[in-house]
Amino acid sequence: MKRFFFPGAALLISLQLGAKVELTPLFTDNMVFQQNCQAPVWGKAAPGANVSVTPSWNKKTYTATADADGKWSVKIDTPKGSFKKHTLTISDGEPAVLQNVLVGEVWLASGQSNMQMPVESWRAVRTNQEDIDNAAQYSDLRLLQVSRATGMVEHDYFSADFDKWKESSPETIRNFSAAAWYFGRKLLQDLKVPVGIIHSSWGGTIIEAWMSAGAISEYPDLRPRLADVRSLSDSESEREKTFEEEIDTFYKKVTAEDKGISGGVALWAEPGFDDSAWRTIPLPCKVQKLWPNVNGIYWFRKQIEIPASWAGKDLTLCLGPIDDFDETYWNAEFVGSGRIWNKAREYTVPGRMVKAGKTVICIRNTDDHGDGGLYGDPALLYVEGPDGNKIRLDNEWKVTLSVSFEGMPKSTAREPNLVTVLYNAMIKPLAPFAIKGAIWYQGESNAEKAYRYRDLMSAMILDWRALWGYDFPFYITQIANYKEVRQVAGDDDWAELREAQEMATRTLDKVGMACIIDLGEAEDIHPVRKQEVGERLAKLAEVNDYGRKGIANGPRFESYKIENACIKVRFTDVAGGLMVIPSDKYAEDRYGKVNVFPDMVAKAEKGELCGFQIAGADRVWHWADAAIAGNEVVVSCPEVAHPIAVRYAWGANPICNLYNSEGLPAWPFRTDDWQGVTYGRL
Repeated sequence: MKRFFFPGAALLISLQLGAKVELTPLFTDNMVFQQNCQAPVWGKAAPGANVSVTPSWNKKTYTATADADGKWSVKIDTPKGSFKKHTLTISDGEPAVLQNVLVGEVWLASGQSNMQMPVESWRAVRTNQEDIDNAAQYSDLRLLQVSRATGMVEHDYFSADFDKWKESSPETIRNFSAAAWYFGRKLLQDLKVPVGIIHSSWGGTIIEAWMSAGAISEYPDLRPRLADVRSLSDSESEREKTFEEEIDTFYKKVTAEDKGISGGVALWAEPGFDDSAWRTIPLPCKVQKLWPNVNGIYWFRKQIEIPASWAGKDLTLCLGPIDDFDETYWNAEFVGSGRIWNKAREYTVPGRMVKAGKTVICIRNTDDHGDGGLYGDPALLYVEGPDGNKIRLDNEWKVTLSVSFEGMPKSTAREPNLVTVLYNAMIKPLAPFAIKGAIWYQGESNAEKAYRYRDLMSAMILDWRALWGYDFPFYITQIANYKEVRQVAGDDDWAELREAQEMATRTLDKVGMACIIDLGEAEDIHPVRKQEVGERLAKLAEVNDYGRKGIANGPRFESYKIENACIKVRFTDVAGGLMVIPSDKYAEDRYGKVNVFPDMVAKAEKGELCGFQIAGADRVWHWADAAIAGNEVVVSCPEVAHPIAVRYAWGANPICNLYNSEGLPAWPFRTDDWQGVTYGRL
């Protein structure tokens, strides 16, 4: 395969040596066209060149003339999908022939890490190994993996893993989105037509990065961030060079401000230094426990007693991992340093430095992002003598913040969390390739601003639809349960983010949502059970877009009425009826290995209906008793004589177990409209 680089770093692909026509990775061997449509085909050729496109299914030739920039495009008629292998010939006089082309259903999959999470990665390989081994059985499921990239301006180009579409196989699905692959496999199995999945996602990203400049500019508070992006070079190397210059200047500045060191001498490591004004911290522990959300230079000190039998002999100083960098001193003499945040530090203290009696260990810790400090295994904090005995260091230390890194420059070279940059590089170049619809799994990175997400989710869908020029189906994956179970009923930002996602299904046509409130894990933001995620999304598409019978949603709140001391909640999408499914099989994964709410978990495991909370006029929430009565749930609480509002599954990791007869979980909901914890955050 031959690669061409064009001005603006545009990566295009020539499909045959000697061919003049260049195409993006959307048009390669193994590709899938959307059935029964006029599918756009485009590329570049010499300015003024006459280009012809001939699909083998109808042998009709479609023609276009390249413009002054060499761009050309045509629309070709596609037939009903089938497993017949086709060719597509594209020529400006020198033909390029795409082989093994299929016609079927094409979907775009996007989002953050839970969409990015591969079939074989992290802990999922244990769950998915058999599917990986058998992936070649689904060779008519075709995969296009968009390479991660950022753009300060809109791109017409993109790169892809393997540079092309690939058939499903053990090799190709290992690093492909698990949720998207299972979604595609389910459609292939049930619809009996080829399926193509274009996967374009990036872990840890905010929704604003996936929106166009036009959409972002509708929000006045986001316009300065848009201006910042537009001021940056579109060249990654130039942005990296700028960052290196800025960070070098910044580190020189903060180093000069660090009072603990002067002229290369660690003043605060001196045994006689008075640290009485410093704070006390029990190690191992993150420094953010004392200085929330603050990065900077921290100093740690601890005085220990060295036995006489160790004097003059080499010792081992073990400190466990230090996040991010350290310089470590023994009685003010340097003994070692490390720059890998998760690598345990183990230093040899030479015998010449070892004196009997009081000794001070001092650590200068540079924490430049995220968490900082010494927070590894307590067993890795010790001084070991020549006799094998140890002095434990997993106890109280003195600590102080010397310099805060507020205002620290951030690299924009590969930073995905800037407004528009992923839309520009990873969505815009895909249009107007004909797709049936899109699936989306993102939201965790916006949970702190859930009220704002109410607008952003709908705005992004409209933004993408405008780009493609038609209102394709869009299916949201509601974020899963995660974090420690809360024993106290009340407000929660993750619950508000789920509500914001659900609101898009009410605001826009042809938008649905897969509820996965039962598939998450307390201790991992990346739950393993992606097969169920993909299949629930596929069920939405099959029922709503492909005419298959059935219920695609779990029970959804319809209405409520207050009767005496009870609230009766009515649901739609109950299928054959409401039911409780005990959570015993996955209880430890869902609610955590340390059971912080044993009574409620025990009820859920036994099959008692859980997850409802109720409040009166005082707006104080209480866990409630609940019972199924036909298509309704009757909710009450002895502590609330006059209830006015009810909530279900309202929390980051709620204990909840209401389903319909199809085994689909009830959607979280609330009947109140009281301001939540994220109200007003921009």
